[in-house]
Amino acid sequence: MLNPNYKGKLINSINIFCKNINCSNCGGTYNFQTFSCEYCGSFNETLKKSYESISSLIPNLNKDNIDKEITLYLYKLINSSDIFNHALEQFDLTKDTKNIIKELETKVYYNDLDVKLLEGIFSNDIFLNIDNVLRDIILRNVILGKNNLSEELIEKVISHLVLSDTRKISKDSRFYIRNLGDKVEGLAFHYYVCLDKEVMDNFYDNGDISIFYVLPHEMMHTYRTYLESKGIVSSIYDVLALKERLLREYNQDIYFNDKNYIKNLHEIEANAFSYHSGTNYLKSLGFEIKEDDALRISGIINNDLTRLDNPLREIDGELVNINELFADFIKDKKDFLYKYPQLHYEFKEEEGQIVYKSKMELVDEMIFQNKDESLEELYLYLIKNAQERERIKDKSDTLKS
Repeated sequence: MLNPNYKGKLINSINIFCKNINCSNCGGTYNFQTFSCEYCGSFNETLKKSYESISSLIPNLNKDNIDKEITLYLYKLINSSDIFNHALEQFDLTKDTKNIIKELETKVYYNDLDVKLLEGIFSNDIFLNIDNVLRDIILRNVILGKNNLSEELIEKVISHLVLSDTRKISKDSRFYIRNLGDKVEGLAFHYYVCLDKEVMDNFYDNGDISIFYVLPHEMMHTYRTYLESKGIVSSIYDVLALKERLLREYNQDIYFNDKNYIKNLHEIEANAFSYHSGTNYLKSLGFEIKEDDALRISGIINNDLTRLDNPLREIDGELVNINELFADFIKDKKDFLYKYPQLHYEFKEEEGQIVYKSKMELVDEMIFQNKDESLEELYLYLIKNAQERERIKDKSDTLKS
């Protein structure tokens, strides 16, 4: 076996190396001869020392003295950078790592070594793309009360559940557990997902399944952030949701209230995703949940799923239309029209102001778009709104004359 001092030094050096693999100043890559960033030129002394340490320790490794724990860290190393691939080519690290995970999947009880291996797996982003059977087995055991793992490790398993999906849309996604206060079970900000500590504790201590509804709710918010940042439009809902978010952010005093919150399109969408995703995931773990409980936990009320295109909200006791409110809001904000290309479907710049496109302009655009059914549906909705606006304007002009 490898000398314990060598083993500890190797694992520590690998962790330091992988943590410093990208430039902290610009995110660029390093030249491993100069240890300077190839983009901004900054020098990384810590990376250099960890590289030299690993290089000096690798010659001591052979097929007889690499244990399971070292195998996982070497796998992490070669998946972080290919700089050591040649030095480690004698080992089949991918195959050996898969075998370690498969063996852990068969365990009913985890010993001290198993726990170390699990910590290595669930502490590293490298393992986000592995088969999730092991993760699901662990979470199922927590629900059943057959868990002998620490809450800290279970938190990492939950993090794996979140990040394995949110990292697909952004490398900046993060997961945190915090004390969020009364009646707040989760939060999402850009690509960050935050879970309330009490929800985590209830899951760990009692196997409370609400965690599987809270998390997808917040994850849906991160996905909506992604769609809006990329200007992706598949239906009128995407445009309405963006309008509502911008109205909330810039008019919080008059718009962000309890009556509107439960009708908020982002919340309705997140509730719907929570309902389907949470229920299906629990079924995959072997648990059936009553329909009434699934609806209650996910927050779906009053057939909200059928009202994703509802533009009416209540402000100061009066019903207002999101579309009308937004048109007045955006008229002097030219930068919004260029920042959010999905607004181009409905608005244009004219004489220094942002105004609605006319019915005929929308009809012409629809004719020449690429026969995308979802966009055609969007245009039909916008044309209908334009027709109604123009009808009201014509009636008003007639009355004036």
